[in-house]
Amino acid sequence: MVKTTITLAQITCQLHDKQANLKRMKDIVKKTKGKIVVFPELTLTGYLPRDDLHMHAESADSPLIKSVVNLAKDSGKDIVFGAPMKDVSVPGLMYNSCLMATSTGRLFRYDKMYLPTFGPFEERVFFAEGRDVIVGRTKNATIGLMICYDMFFPEVSKLETLLGAQVLVNISAAPTTSSPFFRRVMPGRAVENGTFIAYCNMVGVHGSLVFGGGSVVLSPRGEEIARASDLEEDIVEAEIDLSDIDVARRFRPLVRDSKPEILDEIGSVLRKKRKGGGTPPGYA
Repeated sequence: MVKTTITLAQITCQLHDKQANLKRMKDIVKKTKGKIVVFPELTLTGYLPRDDLHMHAESADSPLIKSVVNLAKDSGKDIVFGAPMKDVSVPGLMYNSCLMATSTGRLFRYDKMYLPTFGPFEERVFFAEGRDVIVGRTKNATIGLMICYDMFFPEVSKLETLLGAQVLVNISAAPTTSSPFFRRVMPGRAVENGTFIAYCNMVGVHGSLVFGGGSVVLSPRGEEIARASDLEEDIVEAEIDLSDIDVARRFRPLVRDSKPEILDEIGSVLRKKRKGGGTPPGYA
């Protein structure tokens, strides 16, 4: 058995108030037992500060980010949280990022690749698209990072799984209108990859958005290990046994049976459609 514990900190993040949100993070990390502590999307700023993003965007060496890295080292925990981050080389570009500060002092950064820009969402107006998946190995687990809308694209979960992720961590700011879709799709992501999923959603109200909560830890068989309340702050903790991954994959070897040629064809079809090409292969 290889056990670890996960804390999902389903909280209301204060819009524009990074110091208040950082203080809340510190209090929760110190008071909870989880070796992996997960906070919602855009933890430091709230979702989302729109035209103030340029003022709030961070860099890896900023005092606030360093403060979280030091908190992770001092507490001996891995801390997953969200913040708007600056491009490391192109001034003016910003990303909706998921960061993981580890107990050993390392910082992993994933930039959200799928930016919802429909209905009430307008992320592509403010953020650039990320380009790479990130899987970070810590003392507690090998963790794949993603953000909210990324959950609906199975290629992200699949690639992070193939890169060794044991736990797919998704930080989210999903409103009540989106909550039913997450509940339907997440067990499928867990089962098809034979991985744990730790999903931490925001609660509270920012503008017209009412965030739904419902944070959850799922087993590699898609079973709920722990679930937070809807619409209110809640902190849930779950012990997981990483050896359950091997068991789940022996009984249903979906990762083994994945076919690269199918994935290649998906890429070919998408590229042709985007270029306005002719009938893709496989169509009469």
